[in-house]
Amino acid sequence: MVRLLLNVIVFISGGVLMALEIVGSRVLAPYFGSSIFVWGSLISVVMAALSLGYYWGGWLSAREPSYARLLTLLLIPGVLIFFLPFIYPAVNEWVAGVDFGSRLNPLIASTIFFLLPGVFLGTISPYVIRLAATRLSLVGSTAGTLYAVSTCGSICGTLLTAFYLIPVMGVSNIIHSLGITLICLSLLVLPMLRVQRVALARAVTTLSLVLGSINMSWPPVVWARLKTLLEKDTFYHRIRVEEDDDARYMYFDRTLQSAMNLKDPTALRLIYSRYTSLGMVFRPDAKKVLIIGLGGGSIPKKLQKEFPSLEIDVVEIDPEVIQIAKNNFNVRESKNLRLFAQDGRLFLTRATGQYDIILLDAYYSDAMPFHLATKEFFELAQRKLTPNGIIVANLISAVTGPSGKIARAFVKTQRLIFPQVYVFAARRPDNVSVETIQNVIVIATKDKQRVDIKEIVKRAASLDKGLFPDPIQDIGVAYYNGPLVDQDVPVLTDDYAPTDNLLHP
Repeated sequence: MVRLLLNVIVFISGGVLMALEIVGSRVLAPYFGSSIFVWGSLISVVMAALSLGYYWGGWLSAREPSYARLLTLLLIPGVLIFFLPFIYPAVNEWVAGVDFGSRLNPLIASTIFFLLPGVFLGTISPYVIRLAATRLSLVGSTAGTLYAVSTCGSICGTLLTAFYLIPVMGVSNIIHSLGITLICLSLLVLPMLRVQRVALARAVTTLSLVLGSINMSWPPVVWARLKTLLEKDTFYHRIRVEEDDDARYMYFDRTLQSAMNLKDPTALRLIYSRYTSLGMVFRPDAKKVLIIGLGGGSIPKKLQKEFPSLEIDVVEIDPEVIQIAKNNFNVRESKNLRLFAQDGRLFLTRATGQYDIILLDAYYSDAMPFHLATKEFFELAQRKLTPNGIIVANLISAVTGPSGKIARAFVKTQRLIFPQVYVFAARRPDNVSVETIQNVIVIATKDKQRVDIKEIVKRAASLDKGLFPDPIQDIGVAYYNGPLVDQDVPVLTDDYAPTDNLLHP
């Protein structure tokens, strides 16, 4: 029975640690994004905590090991983890406000939140091995068995949290539950104690009940100044929908994804969306459009209104985004507007028809789906385009300077496939710096002959139905036809696409 209880303790503690690591990405994402730096920081901190915990646990196990100490090693991280949701918003705000850099910000925050609980959880396996191994000859087999059990627990904790808990429970509730789980887990140690079992059991049980009551009654964290209509954790984002007197907004983590005028739901409120409409200038005869990335659906709604016969396929990797767009942003499927919950590249690979325009709007400020920016992807897109088809892409980048590396790498890669590439810095005329991070719209065409910017503006003026910037001459201001130095950036391929490093040089 003792051996079974020790296996249960090792299994659950391993699961809690990995669940904490998975949910930790959602703790950091609203402030530092979902880039590879965030995941690198989380994994590094957890591995460092395990290394320290293994060493410390081995050291403790050699000095009069006891079940009372094991109870303490479970109880302390349980309390520390339980109280994380009450402090992490303020700590994240401080780190983000000081701004130690895109790499150090998540590393510092991860260390503050997860190092100490991780160290305590790392002590469990070596400490339990010492308690379970009654003879020296059994140490090897006992260690192997318990580390295997701990690893199985880690796998279960990872899958349970990633596949089920995050979309169902929300970040704070998961973390509180992990803390309470460890505190309750310490109760399993009580039968192995020889003194004051009843009093200690009552104390631990009371602590669990008190923390559970705090979890139920503590007021939710206020995230925004505006009226919040919805907050939801999905497999891919923490989505927030807010509203003021004029508009409704969709955020992924802290990044604004879409906005809808309440009085005119089909209007293009965000400036960048009026530049993505330039695709219709190059292909006014378009019959079929593919949009990768839905958000609040501003662009397909506008195209659907102004071009009723246009066939529009929209691919969005997160099915929850599609549902929220339908429920909160007036997106309506129809015969000519079809929504698909799938990865954009996978959808394009399986598509049997061809498109006149492919619009990539799946990028955001801190990260980019690298597989939608590589040479291989553009070769695929070229095959799926009609003979005069074009690609329109929305990037968050500067055009020139250190902050423009991702845009320059993107254009450099496209130029290997497409004869003409046009760059528009989607900014207002009073912000003319092309070294400023902003929405950059890149249009790639198969045409051998380049279209003059004056002709582009003229075509837009003749077609304008609220599709383009106002005044229309802003298109000429946004157009960049200067030298685009690309010696300092690579061609992006499936094998080598360091998009996070290019976004955060």
